[in-house]
Amino acid sequence: MFTGIIEKKSQILKIEGSRFTVENVFWSNELQLGQSIAHDGACMTLEEIKKDSYSFFVMEESFRKLNFHRKQVWDYFNIERCLKADDRIDGHFVSGHVDTPWEVRVLTEVEDGSLIVWIEFEKWFSKYTIEKGSIALNGVSLTIVEKKQWFISVSLIPLTQDWTNLGILKLWHTINVEFDMLWKYILNK
Repeated sequence: MFTGIIEKKSQILKIEGSRFTVENVFWSNELQLGQSIAHDGACMTLEEIKKDSYSFFVMEESFRKLNFHRKQVWDYFNIERCLKADDRIDGHFVSGHVDTPWEVRVLTEVEDGSLIVWIEFEKWFSKYTIEKGSIALNGVSLTIVEKKQWFISVSLIPLTQDWTNLGILKLWHTINVEFDMLWKYILNK
């Protein structure tokens, strides 16, 4: 379980088939084998930990549902360690189980420094998106600003742009999407 409040960005150091090796931006004693860390919103289990890096395995099912197949060495992941029971929940409940990848269609820089991102989605996902509802994009907890036909928009404050890989988005980039968990439960009761 995660909150969608990204702790750090971490560079990909090596990709060997299904195994990703990522820069360890935490103190070495903060990580443990078997620990779950969200990478662009996808929960991955640590299989190897070194002082400067750690590695995890990505299953075929995950490659089908994530943007990982488009990742390259030196690209960044947004990373968040799992929620502690006694922590504040500043974002929203994020399971780390990505629902689908979507593409960025419009990027608009606003004079106040914020960035409006418009993302296109397939019509069958429409029921999971509501204006002012929560959504996680690459693991970042965000609010849907506007919904038009098969598009939604989110607004990124300057801190989110600097702190996460959403600040380096380009048109047609693919991002991982996780819909609000509570809304999914309500719709499927």
